[in-house]
Amino acid sequence: MAAGLCLAMGPSAPSLAQEDAAERRRNEPIVWSPCPESYEGAECTTVALPLDHHRPRGETLPLFVARKLSGVPNAPQLWILDGGPGGSGQTLYLGRAAQLAAMMPGVDLYFPAHRGTGNSAGLTCAGEALESPNGGELSPEEWPDCLAEVRARWGEKLAHFNVTQAAMDLGTLIERVRGRNQRVFLYGLSYGTYWAWRYLEFFPHQADGVIQDSVVSPVEVFQSRSDLEFDPAARGYAALCAQDADCRARLGPDPWARLQSISSMVARGHCAEAGFTPSLLRRSLAGLFMTWRTRVFSLAIPYRLERCEPADVQALRNFLRIYFEPFELYGFSHVLEANISFSELWESPAPSPATLRQRAESALFSLDWGVDRADISAQWPTYSSRYATRWPRVKVPLLMMNGTLDPMTTHESAVVATRHYRAPNQTFVTFPRVGHSVGFNSPTTLPGSPECGLLVAASFIQNPHAPPDTSCLAAMQPVPFENRSRARGFFGAAYTSAWDNPGVP
Repeated sequence: MAAGLCLAMGPSAPSLAQEDAAERRRNEPIVWSPCPESYEGAECTTVALPLDHHRPRGETLPLFVARKLSGVPNAPQLWILDGGPGGSGQTLYLGRAAQLAAMMPGVDLYFPAHRGTGNSAGLTCAGEALESPNGGELSPEEWPDCLAEVRARWGEKLAHFNVTQAAMDLGTLIERVRGRNQRVFLYGLSYGTYWAWRYLEFFPHQADGVIQDSVVSPVEVFQSRSDLEFDPAARGYAALCAQDADCRARLGPDPWARLQSISSMVARGHCAEAGFTPSLLRRSLAGLFMTWRTRVFSLAIPYRLERCEPADVQALRNFLRIYFEPFELYGFSHVLEANISFSELWESPAPSPATLRQRAESALFSLDWGVDRADISAQWPTYSSRYATRWPRVKVPLLMMNGTLDPMTTHESAVVATRHYRAPNQTFVTFPRVGHSVGFNSPTTLPGSPECGLLVAASFIQNPHAPPDTSCLAAMQPVPFENRSRARGFFGAAYTSAWDNPGVP
């Protein structure tokens, strides 16, 4: 296992000039100005904060924040913490800012870029360029060169790109941005919940309430086990298929056994002309399973592979071309993801590269996250944190939400939080049949089909000291086993069903 980078014990005595410069940085007003093109409708700022908050007079990093104001005077602030680790908040802004603003019209929205992502001193390497051999993703062959690039640029300073420093960034930014008597809330999403736990370690009384969506429980969730976690959740989804007449008619009374059989057929070369390898099949099924509206394709694609008619082959080849086309990462940092995951979200003792590969290769649904990082995980210069295994002492109101079919922060691991937070204003809400990110994957039958997770979150912000309004759970949409519009997008304009070929009733 790689030795951890050691942080220097303490600073030498600062000069008067260093003290003056640090004081000026703390007191200078934050200036908001027009954002880069991808943040339409927002205003942005970049604030210089210490590389090491334990040495506030030393080197600084730029921290980027975008905000979308509601126009309501002294409106509550909602700071949205992106997941990953590695997310910059930019994708969240592009895809969700308008939705959040519509659901919470009297709330100002803030999207900070975690240190090491996007415009906050983004940790990048040549292998992440779209034109590189593996597109924006890093192949196992690209990781060693990437690590060498980052070490050459940052050296031991790489250890400061960690959760604790990011939590201190957040608390410092909030203190400087919030208005007098302005309420502040956090919305942590996936890894963002882990970031929020760490924030609460250092700023236990600053926020008026914290929303945790898809809860990362310390010592319960490990990135090193991510390739093991999809199958149990996917098996639960397959059980729902068996209860649906149309889905059962296609995959039979035991859809999970049918999927296992089809996977074995593909491994033996069945329907090779469609272009699927065992790894591409695993990655496709896991990625599709992540969201409410694409989950059906994690069942329909194996069904098409088994049937393997010419129209199926054409549909599946179209899917692979579209689904695995390189795409813009919008500030995501694989380097930061690795630095935090290998250091704080990893089992001890660390699994061997062979174990990481075996975990993915034995699964039906897997993002192959461990496979791609198996070798580099043993070489990475990790840091250590005494907070990685701790739950913060929290008295502020909490809203914790998790789906029962979440493959990344499983319901079983998330509900552990209820052992630690039981105050009357600390609530855990379970979303049946929902996967990861309940705020954006829990559509209802209410007018406009609002997401139940966001409705519950909005009620919490309105009054964090009252039980959140969970009545929308009774109005959740039935689990769909067809998506005709997405079928056209994945397979081609002639395909109007996830399952059936053109011309088939």
